[in-house]
Amino acid sequence: MLSMSDLSEFSKVSFFGISVYQALLSFLILFLTMTMRRLIIGSFIRMLERYAEKSKTEWDNSVIQAIRPPLEVLILAYGIWLAVKILPQPTEPVDIKHFVNVIGEVLILLLGAWLLLRLVDVADKIIKQKAADPKHWLDISIAPLITASLRILVVITSLIVIAQNLGYSVSGLVASLGLGGAAIALASKDTLSNLFGSMMIMVDKPFKVGDWIKGADFEGVVEEIGFRSTRIRTFGKTVENIPNNMIANVKVENMDRRKDKGYNVRRIKMTVGVSYSATADQMEKAVESLREILKTDPGVDQRMTTLVYFTDFGASSLDIFLYFFSNSAVWAEYLEVRQRVNLKIMKKLEVMGLSIAFPSRSVYIESMPDNKSSGSSQDG
Repeated sequence: MLSMSDLSEFSKVSFFGISVYQALLSFLILFLTMTMRRLIIGSFIRMLERYAEKSKTEWDNSVIQAIRPPLEVLILAYGIWLAVKILPQPTEPVDIKHFVNVIGEVLILLLGAWLLLRLVDVADKIIKQKAADPKHWLDISIAPLITASLRILVVITSLIVIAQNLGYSVSGLVASLGLGGAAIALASKDTLSNLFGSMMIMVDKPFKVGDWIKGADFEGVVEEIGFRSTRIRTFGKTVENIPNNMIANVKVENMDRRKDKGYNVRRIKMTVGVSYSATADQMEKAVESLREILKTDPGVDQRMTTLVYFTDFGASSLDIFLYFFSNSAVWAEYLEVRQRVNLKIMKKLEVMGLSIAFPSRSVYIESMPDNKSSGSSQDG
């Protein structure tokens, strides 16, 4: 029967510089690694998959599918790395031990980066689904920019950490990147300003492609929202490219947002001037007649505010203020309603014996100069 001393002596026996103890310990680590891999992947991940199948969301299924392959490789690679580290490695003439440590650390970092990139792919799908919803604040054109930035961030961070583990000094590199970034930012100030302006437009969504917008120096239909400028088709059929930083900092009136609450209307506001020959009774009847015209016209939207009032004694006329809405925002239909109402107003005032005033000026001469021509003839 073997004693403890015999087992101790046997464990010190070595083959090719590897003791029995080290070989058994390395084998045990590999066995535990395969067991843990089977336990985590076969039991824990499958339990999460069953839970995800019961949920109403799809992103949890995508996350599980994304982490499974990197996790399997990561567990296996880490176990093999530990098993190899147990075994003796020479340090001369080549430092194999340091080489194994560095390779293991770099491999684990690469697997971690792979895992993060797969999670970014899942985030990309979720962001695109959200951006496809017109009610969501995300715009479909900004979604690729977000995911591309995340991928670049993961890659750059991973490369910096790997370089640091390889023994390179990254402090100087980070400082250089900071100085280079500052120089680029100063040189491309307008470009960055337009980029941030486009992001604000895409996030805030003051308008979208196809909207009729109006600003202090531009008016037309939006054809394209780019990262540098917004393209507008004017009503003269020309194309204007407006820098996004300018649009983000000026007042923009979205004429098509009137439809947001179900109102496909357009406002009409005008003043009808009646001559001063009209009496008070005639003005009162004229106001009531104009109200009746707006109430009965089929092109006037009765859901909206309608106002008709005798408001001012103008310089040349008695002013009646009219405020109402056409029941269509289409320009031709709006003009048709306005024309029809104007003609009805003219006919009604003609029937009442009233005339529409026009700008005029009365000149009163207090006295005439003496007739000098007669005096001159007498002197002659």
